Amino acid sequence: MRRFTIACLLALPAVAAAQAPGRSIHKDKVSGAEVEFVDHPWRPDVFAAFESGETGPGGKRPWAFARLTTSWYLSIGGTVLLPGRYVLVLTPKTGDLPMMLELRRGDGREIFADLTAMATPAGGETVYKSPASFATATDPVPALDITLAGWNDGVVLTVRYGNRKLTKELARAAP
Repeated sequence: MRRFTIACLLALPAVAAAQAPGRSIHKDKVSGAEVEFVDHPWRPDVFAAFESGETGPGGKRPWAFARLTTSWYLSIGGTVLLPGRYVLVLTPKTGDLPMMLELRRGDGREIFADLTAMATPAGGETVYKSPASFATATDPVPALDITLAGWNDGVVLTVRYGNRKLTKELARAAP
């Protein structure tokens, strides 16, 4: 029985690597916030479908792409976030509505269930929603990269995906 158990334990990392070759879970943390995400490789065709609203691979469903945990009261776009866990969701352009960035309450477990694809959001209350205005970046990255930078009055969240970059400021707020 012990040999079987050891064999199973040794096989688990190999199975995970085969399911998502080269992908891993990353974290960044500053005072007041932590972000966790999977380093999905840059797919310009998929992202173009997201921006344009055209049909394409993965271009018609929302992506739950990161989990944000806050320990401070933070404000984003006039919305106060209570300390807790949030899922960052990107919604594709639909008709006249642009591509949107949402923050939803939730634990974000769906993000890490299958490292081979961007997760579909599991639901949760949307507490913030705004157009996702990604700028063209001069320094492209090969995979999704999210960083946090702390400053005395809050946190700066930067999402980089290929040659696209989105920055959001989360200011410290009163309860």
